[in-house]
Amino acid sequence: MELSLIGGFYVKLKKVNAVCATLAGIVLLFITFSIFVDVFLRYVFGKPTIWITEVSTYLFLYVIYLGTAYALQQDMHIKVTFLLDVFDKRTQRIVDLITSILAIVFTVVLLWQTSLMTWSAIKGKWTSPTALNAPYMYIYVIMVIGSFLLLLSFVCTTVLEFTGRETEKAGSV
Repeated sequence: MELSLIGGFYVKLKKVNAVCATLAGIVLLFITFSIFVDVFLRYVFGKPTIWITEVSTYLFLYVIYLGTAYALQQDMHIKVTFLLDVFDKRTQRIVDLITSILAIVFTVVLLWQTSLMTWSAIKGKWTSPTALNAPYMYIYVIMVIGSFLLLLSFVCTTVLEFTGRETEKAGSV
């Protein structure tokens, strides 16, 4: 019963992650178009914008953090497997479990630290020291959201994978 709850939750989480990845793609298109416009304005008219570089840098954080959990659920993260290939299946599963646990610990620390930083930015009303004077809370909050989604995805995939359930079949658990 408990595994079916995790499987059902993971199906919904996968939909949220897919929406976030789509949003990340749209943001990436905006960044690309904005930089193209800025380059055009700079070299054709000699009048570059003052905000595109800074905004593109901040939006790139959105692309990264909105797409990370989706990359995990699609098994698109970088893996070094040449050492695993020499081991038998049981040893590979043990190494995978240890790796997953370490990834969960790392993601918990990432979520904790980004939350502290975001809270400090909100409390201190931090802004960028540029002409744009962008509030950092809007920049940092995506790191908290993305880290949280990544943590949930890691936990779900680890539990489903190491209880004998495949994460692709989580909906039929």
